[in-house]
Amino acid sequence: MKPGGPFVAERVAAQHCPELLQGKRQAANPLKELARLGERLPEQLERQLAALCPGAKVEVRAGEPAELHASAANDRRAEPVLNSMLAVGPKEVMMIASVPRRAVLGLVDLALGGTGKEWDMPAGKLPLSARLMFGRVEKMLAGVLAGAMDLSDPELVKPKNAGAALEANTPFAGCRRTVLPVEVAIAGTETWELVFVFPGSSVAALFANQGEAKGAAPAASRPAEASPQTEPFGGIPLPLKAVLVDMAVPVSMLSRLKPGMVIPVTVARSVPLIAGEQAVAHGSVGAVDDRAALQLTRITAIKEN
Repeated sequence: MKPGGPFVAERVAAQHCPELLQGKRQAANPLKELARLGERLPEQLERQLAALCPGAKVEVRAGEPAELHASAANDRRAEPVLNSMLAVGPKEVMMIASVPRRAVLGLVDLALGGTGKEWDMPAGKLPLSARLMFGRVEKMLAGVLAGAMDLSDPELVKPKNAGAALEANTPFAGCRRTVLPVEVAIAGTETWELVFVFPGSSVAALFANQGEAKGAAPAASRPAEASPQTEPFGGIPLPLKAVLVDMAVPVSMLSRLKPGMVIPVTVARSVPLIAGEQAVAHGSVGAVDDRAALQLTRITAIKEN
């Protein structure tokens, strides 16, 4: 059977917007994102540590991020460490910054005018001077992370150590975690390792919501804001009318209307300017270049009507 004429579409084919066709935004690779973070950290860490130890040469190098399973050794460093629990972003994704105790003691020695090498490892809890120094390091690390992640507000990274023990060798013992090691050397002292630890899937959650943490949706998924100054809305013609008089006339008067008849009217002091059925402004009647004109005195918000 052959058609007797050309096919004609019954209706216009559907036109879908790009936002619907682009599909779901692919989740970032956590290790790659963490490696990019490691590329941005050294410069900021060097600058902040140099401010903490004026005159001392600081060298920082980020290592390769790695995933550790629950069965893996929790901390490859066989030395006591201090841990700072940090909450990142509006959803407060949890992570730990782990610093060796000897690094904090060396910073105290440098701050007191020493070489950073002349200190003794105390038994038990750290002295008050070392704990105060660790508090400064903790705030510094929160600021460095906020800067390296390009967050809009530095307060989006904040310490959460209230009621927690700072001194531990095995943070997040027995769980899968992702680590980013950073090697630090100050004033020729022995290199020590700062480790950022992300328990479970927190690193994936952190970078999946990084746009949200910055205070804005990712550019690929954020629709452009509509503006009345640009297309497609800017060129739409809207008829406006200024209502000088709105009066009720009896049917008997309408039946007697004829040319030359004078009907007294009262023009309101505030004349509405109407688009469709919405009053968008009010003004007073006048004249410009021998033409009637309306001088706007008030713009009417839609919610007023």
